[in-house]
Amino acid sequence: MNIEGGDLRVRMTKRMLIDAFLRLRKEKPLRKITVSELCEQAGVGRGTFYAHYQDVYDLNEKLETQFLEEFSAALRDALEHQENIQSARRVCRVVFTKLAENEQLCGLLLSSDNAEGAMRFIDLGGKLCVEYYGKIFGGVPPERLKDFYRFVSSGCIACLKEWLRAASRPPVEQFADEMSEFISKGVRSLLTKG
Repeated sequence: MNIEGGDLRVRMTKRMLIDAFLRLRKEKPLRKITVSELCEQAGVGRGTFYAHYQDVYDLNEKLETQFLEEFSAALRDALEHQENIQSARRVCRVVFTKLAENEQLCGLLLSSDNAEGAMRFIDLGGKLCVEYYGKIFGGVPPERLKDFYRFVSSGCIACLKEWLRAASRPPVEQFADEMSEFISKGVRSLLTKG
């Protein structure tokens, strides 16, 4: 994830705060993280923290929003270059590579104590996928496309959570290819009347 804003010092300070925040989020729920604890972990003063964020919830919100914007751009680009359903492999590789590059943020979004973040993630992907699947499968009713997306996204998210948790895991490309195979086989259901 790109750190925006200000000169190098500001970006480095934000990076230290974000890294400390993500370390703390691995250990405890958001509601149990204090600004003092975060600043101590990051090695910055409270005034420095408040120069950039209102509280830990604001930091969390900004991280999620920026990650979702970057994810949305990558997904939109991958979907726009999808000529046919056989391109699912390319889309999956783009999506899962983006998620792997931002593994800590992805874990934060999908954590059990962050239902709102997970729903933002799912809804964003749903809007984009239904829009583009509607172009490919013009005769399929939008509700059927939404059901298909919910089904696929639930499975992909469950598999992604396990992949992220695994101590030893296959490369992201292999994981993405497996997911695209599942999706491609599931797409056949959209091609049949039902």
